Amino acid sequence: MAKPDFRVYFNDDKQWVNIYVAHDPAHFKRKNECHAYYIAAEERKQRQGLFGYIYLSELNFSPMAHELVAHEVQHLIFDWVLTRKGGNINEKNEERIATMTGEISRRLWRKYERWEKENIKKDAKTKRRKTPRKTRKSL
Repeated sequence: MAKPDFRVYFNDDKQWVNIYVAHDPAHFKRKNECHAYYIAAEERKQRQGLFGYIYLSELNFSPMAHELVAHEVQHLIFDWVLTRKGGNINEKNEERIATMTGEISRRLWRKYERWEKENIKKDAKTKRRKTPRKTRKSL
């Protein structure tokens, strides 16, 4: 599997989800018939290590970016709750789950913003012309 674009840690930094961002949203949508999706890791431990993967088309092109991320984070949270002993949401764990959902969303957006800035810098470096442009004066 390809290296993730970034990771988001949760559950006191004991678990993480790998995030992949597609660079061609149109191709991603055609291939996957959606703008984003979550899948569980093939092998995972209940309380530590890699938990799953979130695949996203490039978010800065989508007017629904925040909703897409919230939707996929919710899939992750439901999966996390269902894998735990007791696997349900009740009054005792409701606030912890809500807090963790907010924390994962916040961390995902911060990592995405850093990732985006780094990629904009990389793109700017690769787009610089290596040979000077010919002008009328130089001809």
